[in-house]
Amino acid sequence: MPLPVLVVFGLNIPKLPHGEDNVGSTRLLAAGTLLAAALTGAAPAAAAPPADPKTDMVLSAGTAEVKPGTMITLSGWAGWLGRDTGNAGKVDFFFRKGATGPRVRVGSTEAASSGEFRLKVKATASGQYAAEYQHRKQPVKANGTAYLNVYTEKPVERTLFGWNAFTMPCLPACEAVGSEQLISPAPIKVKLTRECLQPVAGGRVGFTSDPKNAFKAGDPGWREFPKGEGPTEFELKPGITRGHFYLQWTSTAAPEGQFTSCNLSFLATQTDVQKDYV
Repeated sequence: MPLPVLVVFGLNIPKLPHGEDNVGSTRLLAAGTLLAAALTGAAPAAAAPPADPKTDMVLSAGTAEVKPGTMITLSGWAGWLGRDTGNAGKVDFFFRKGATGPRVRVGSTEAASSGEFRLKVKATASGQYAAEYQHRKQPVKANGTAYLNVYTEKPVERTLFGWNAFTMPCLPACEAVGSEQLISPAPIKVKLTRECLQPVAGGRVGFTSDPKNAFKAGDPGWREFPKGEGPTEFELKPGITRGHFYLQWTSTAAPEGQFTSCNLSFLATQTDVQKDYV
């Protein structure tokens, strides 16, 4: 009966009956085992090269809007993320007016080892500032942008309320009530003309949020004209920005055989500051 055969890496080793010794075959088996281990043992994978450090830039104009001619400070940080040293380099600055203006170089500065930088420039128009960073020794770059609004101011007078009445008896009273509106905190300029046949006719004018139009003596939002006496131009300072105008004028009964009649004109304006962005 033929003996079973083990195949080890191309070597035929006869398997002896149990109890018999075969030193040669044992050595071959050991050699084959070592060879198999050497051939099948995978070499450790080569370590992946470290990823390049990431860079970034933060740029700020220091404020959202200024007037023309204001000196602003462009400042920020540039360099390797996570590093507070070794970031020294050059930073060039550019400006583009609006969205389509030409790109103009406005200056340059040095970033410190910490990566911090700053440059003072004069604001002339609304637009975008751009900064480009180049590391001093390494081929490392970063860039950032910041937008700034530049505006001019001019006073603009606007009409808040106007009312006229002619040949009104104003008995028991003439009244004018404006619609509710929003105004600015600035003083209200009022021009009030009154021409009444009875000289003791008088009244009051105010800007109030009270639906009952209650008058309080000394309230800067009101002006009273007892017996019609008082200026034709004055200011109201109501201290509120939402309310309505109210005018009340009362004449006195005319002597027998005479008439009572008033011509009234009321105009309220306010001067606001208008911003124009350039």
